[in-house]
Amino acid sequence: MKTEIITKLEELLKQNAGEVANDVRILQKEYQRLWTTEFETAKQSFIDDGGKAKEFVYEKKAEDNKVAELFEAFNKLKKEDDNRIAQEQNKNLLIRQEIVAKIKDLTQVSTTVGAAVKKLQELQTQWKETGAVSSHKYKEIQGEYSKAIEDFYYNLKIFKELQDHDLKKNFELKTELLGKLQGLTSLENIKEVERLIKIYRNDWEDIGPVPNDKWEIMKQDFRKALEDVYARLKTHYHGIEEKKENNLAAKKELVELAKAVLAQTDGIDVPKWNEFTNQLIELQNKWKTIGRTSQKDNEAIWTEFRTICDTFFEKKKSHFALVHEKQGDLKKIKMGFIEKAEALGASTDWQKTSQDLMRLQDDWKKHILVNDKEEGKLFFRFRKACNAFFDAKKAHFEGINASLEANIAGKEEILNKLNAFELNGDASESIEQLKQIAAEWNAAGQIPAKDKKRLNDAFFAKLDEFYDKLNMNKNDKALFQFKSKIERMVNSDNAFDSLMREAEYLKKQMDEITNSIRTYENNLGFFKHAKGDNPLLKEVTEKIAVEREKIDGFSAKRKLVTDELTKIRMASKKEVEA
Repeated sequence: MKTEIITKLEELLKQNAGEVANDVRILQKEYQRLWTTEFETAKQSFIDDGGKAKEFVYEKKAEDNKVAELFEAFNKLKKEDDNRIAQEQNKNLLIRQEIVAKIKDLTQVSTTVGAAVKKLQELQTQWKETGAVSSHKYKEIQGEYSKAIEDFYYNLKIFKELQDHDLKKNFELKTELLGKLQGLTSLENIKEVERLIKIYRNDWEDIGPVPNDKWEIMKQDFRKALEDVYARLKTHYHGIEEKKENNLAAKKELVELAKAVLAQTDGIDVPKWNEFTNQLIELQNKWKTIGRTSQKDNEAIWTEFRTICDTFFEKKKSHFALVHEKQGDLKKIKMGFIEKAEALGASTDWQKTSQDLMRLQDDWKKHILVNDKEEGKLFFRFRKACNAFFDAKKAHFEGINASLEANIAGKEEILNKLNAFELNGDASESIEQLKQIAAEWNAAGQIPAKDKKRLNDAFFAKLDEFYDKLNMNKNDKALFQFKSKIERMVNSDNAFDSLMREAEYLKKQMDEITNSIRTYENNLGFFKHAKGDNPLLKEVTEKIAVEREKIDGFSAKRKLVTDELTKIRMASKKEVEA
């Protein structure tokens, strides 16, 4: 049977840890039942042969060690998978917060309605495509998202009413301007045509949008009018002059592209500087392939282009000088981290110092040197300082585990006592007896981590089994079982973290219920003139009473948790003072 479990575990280890976690838990329970059966059988055989229970030692077999090794490997993979999911959820939360911020910006509706709606649709699509966030952040970010959507459509309605008026006025102005533009085809003075077409084009752009159902035809008429005027100008300016104008337009385009590159250089990193440098060099090479323009334009356009390029490279030079200066500052900061880590190396305040070093490690990751070689040297020294403390901490707790071996036999004896316990007809007496056995369990002291989960799981599972069978009212049974849950947390490897998570969960539940009560109480305002037998008033009043009862239950549970947290903090403080 163990061979089958080992084979299944080895297969599951090849799959995603999160997807097979439930299968592994089933195998773990199956193995625990099998191991417990073997253990009890061997122990009973030992006693039957004349041995004493407390002298019984059950040596693990090679298969047991292999199973333990596979479970440990899975736990490591599961932890890595959980960390990856947490990182993805944090990243998704940032994306969703950014989407909400962008939607809030859209509520100003500073662009055309169509553009704003299109942008909103893009953001909504992005929202749907963004992965999940952590469950305790979901309600908050979803609420912000819904509120931003509501605000957008509210402002959109107001804006659209104003825009409809502007669109109608713009249509009248553009219709008039289009008539003037079409009239240029019959104007004899070419210079005047050139002057007016520029004015009309600028006026056209300045007027703004028109109604969507009229825009396509108007745009085509405008483009056709422009084409007709420019066709006449093109016929007039042919040959060399036409080519020079084309060259000038091409060079102006390069100037605009160069300006666009320069405009993007604020606050960029080294890779971006290299990318933009290549783009500018490519523009310079294209410039060389374009012929000359007219004499009056040639020097001006070249001066403008050269000035942009010179400004870019001067700015790049200044940036890299600043980068080298900042690298020196970063090195000083990292040396400060190293000195702090080395100063903490001999500390025996295991919990606080562990947190301090982990914060230093997080701070270290936020300050990256460009020089990989220099970064490697500093990190080697920093890691060595951190390892000095964590190695000492590991040795310390391994020594503690060795001293706790003696408590295993006592725990085993209490577990046997619980397994042999039978409920009688008096529920109160049975509860007191179970409380006494639980007190004996807690008083039996700590045991090594390698045995803690096995014994705790067996003890508290049996205890929950008895509580389920007791003839108690629902609230009392829930409280007793919650106390059993708290005792299980207290006896776990990560008692403090487990209790903190439970306290936060209970607080969140209380906050949500409090909000519900506040909503119900607000609703009571609608019934201030209603009669006392009003069914809706009665329903709301009853709901408030039910919610307050829930608050009392969660409050009692949270007090149990905070009491245990206080005990742990006091014990930790005494250990540090000792």
